[in-house]
Amino acid sequence: MLERVLPRMRPPGGRHLRTFTSLTTAGLSEAILPSLTLIALVRSAGAERSGQVIFAQSLASIWFLLCDPRPEDAAQRFVPIEQRRSGHGSALFLRLLRWDVVIGVAATCVGLLGTAAARPLGLATDEFALMLCLAIATRGAMASHGTAGAAFALADRLRDLGLIRLSCAVVSSGLTMGGLFAGGPLGYLAGQALGALVMAAVLYGRATRVLLAALGPATAHVRFPADLAGFSVKASVGTFVAGVSDSGILAVAAMLGGPSLATILKIATAPGRLYANLVIPVAAMLYPRLAQAAAEEDGRVLIRRDLVRATLMLAVAGAACLAVTLPVVNDVLGMMYGHQYAEIGTVAALILAAECVRGLVCWSNVLPLAVGRPSWRLGYLTAEGLLLLGALLTAGRIASDAFGTSLLYACGALTVAVLGVTVWITLLRRIVNEGG
Repeated sequence: MLERVLPRMRPPGGRHLRTFTSLTTAGLSEAILPSLTLIALVRSAGAERSGQVIFAQSLASIWFLLCDPRPEDAAQRFVPIEQRRSGHGSALFLRLLRWDVVIGVAATCVGLLGTAAARPLGLATDEFALMLCLAIATRGAMASHGTAGAAFALADRLRDLGLIRLSCAVVSSGLTMGGLFAGGPLGYLAGQALGALVMAAVLYGRATRVLLAALGPATAHVRFPADLAGFSVKASVGTFVAGVSDSGILAVAAMLGGPSLATILKIATAPGRLYANLVIPVAAMLYPRLAQAAAEEDGRVLIRRDLVRATLMLAVAGAACLAVTLPVVNDVLGMMYGHQYAEIGTVAALILAAECVRGLVCWSNVLPLAVGRPSWRLGYLTAEGLLLLGALLTAGRIASDAFGTSLLYACGALTVAVLGVTVWITLLRRIVNEGG
């Protein structure tokens, strides 16, 4: 396979490079700016209260992962099909977007009612209940971000999406920092909630205009395709399982080792999240290309070509990132978070290495969806989530302190990443053949 693709390897064209740069800049800003606000939170509020904030955010994230039907994945697969079939792709997209907003509002209301009920039962202190309410409001405002963003992919305007995300990230971080200085941890969460609302309003309006301009006005009432529900359920469950490796891990860490362990893991995963945000645009750009190729007669060849190119380029990017970061990670973390956190540089390095390895097959998150096989993605993410959770629980049993637990977990995460890449490279031919 490599022999057929390598002679045709070439750098991305100017248009693709501009799109990648826009999305990457947005992703990096969405990773760096929250990290800076987290630094300010840890330094001003301490590990204990910061851990409570992180725990509240993790619980809110898990709740919305459970409630999210992932209409953005369904939109990118079914809207082009509807557009070719009837010319009413825009009507289908707008219906999906409105349903996403309604579900997000309903999930927010239920989450707030549940938190209000937990407080008089003694399940949460007044302050933590308020933290959780603000975190739920933030996630609720973000519920339709993904579907609105899908409009830019469908309209081939991902570069515009990157610019919008960058601007909103700057505004959101400013509101978060202002809230922290004005009201401490509660103000920090309130600023995040306000920033999420601003981004939701901007994205919703802009996405609607962009899609209508590309696909035409929504002049008809379109029913949901028969297989959309099954596709969405599998995609949603897969995304929930994937969330276990992020928000779920932090929530379990807080219950297992207290706020200190959650804070250590949150800090140690920051470099890895930064790199993940760097490679996420690759998957975002590949999704519409893969979905279109899967519908063509020679799609298998096109899919293999794009995936091999992406994997080779990401191998170079990952190696360069590790070469630059590993020698300085201890010093940087100590300087940013305080000398007491310098020792977790080893943990951060291992988790960053795991993200670099996972990044090699970042396309694994969109390939099964593009070829109409969401069960492939669901099965893999379930296995990965269970292995990561098992690694954390095992580390908690073996280690005697928070640092030891985080170090053992990082070793497990790297092992899981290597196994995952091996699985996807081995199964690539079969996945393409069954989906094509």
